[in-house]
Amino acid sequence: DQAWYQVLVNGVSTRVHDVEGLPSGMEILADLNEFSSHKYEWASQPRWLGSANDLEHKTRGSVILAFKTEADALYAIEHSVCVFGQLCSARRFEDVPRLRTCDNCCGLDHTARICTKPKRCGVCGSNDHTTSSHSCDQMECEFYSTSRPAGSHCEHTKLKCPHCKGEHAMRDPKCPIW
Repeated sequence: DQAWYQVLVNGVSTRVHDVEGLPSGMEILADLNEFSSHKYEWASQPRWLGSANDLEHKTRGSVILAFKTEADALYAIEHSVCVFGQLCSARRFEDVPRLRTCDNCCGLDHTARICTKPKRCGVCGSNDHTTSSHSCDQMECEFYSTSRPAGSHCEHTKLKCPHCKGEHAMRDPKCPIW
């Protein structure tokens, strides 16, 4: 098991004159190998960020390159990457799956748009309001009945995670579930 060093390359052309449809990972790799002055050690073929359907109507997209060595990844980031004759910016990429949380019920892996469950606050765990409508109940507090960004709270709030019941808000790095 060897570590991969991934780089996100932005601005890669989705239309190339010699290629029908979206260029494949093999075609991108062939172009990089043929025209790059640096000889990279590849961990895998390049892959598009997004599906072919998502990229169908776009002229440019992002590609993920995976290298065997950190030195190759750093070289690509520092010098940018030329793909199909275009110099494209590159930055480090970590493929981390994100948990989606519902802003209505604080449930995992669905959104408020499709939620049919009862409301619950991700700051204090209350079933009386949602995370985005959380406010302080003390009149002298600046958080009393004022709108704030979702998840904001004041020092009067008794934090309660709706997932683990811990003394922190939802999405806190301390949460064993998040």
